[in-house]
Amino acid sequence: MMADFDNEKSVGFYRSAMLEFQQSLMAGRISDARAEIMARIEKLRDIPGLHAVERQAIEDALSGLRSLENEEIRYAKDQQRNMAEAALEKLRSIEPKIVRLECEQSED
Repeated sequence: MMADFDNEKSVGFYRSAMLEFQQSLMAGRISDARAEIMARIEKLRDIPGLHAVERQAIEDALSGLRSLENEEIRYAKDQQRNMAEAALEKLRSIEPKIVRLECEQSED
């Protein structure tokens, strides 16, 4: 059974963020989803009646986005570490050449 709010724009943005596989687009999808969810929260304030089910779904969605953001942060840190390690390895591989050049220059 689908909830009444499943067709809300915020739900579509949330799903897009959760299903995004392209790392370069992830932060934008998360930001868009969060903005739409906040807009929906504002609308709910103006609509009379209890919206307990939707409010719980919103809390769950925000929690999911926080988890996704944390994964994004971990991924970015891993990428930075991998890039630094690769750069260090390249420097190590050319170190003998640099030492040899320095020795040649000091002999001149």
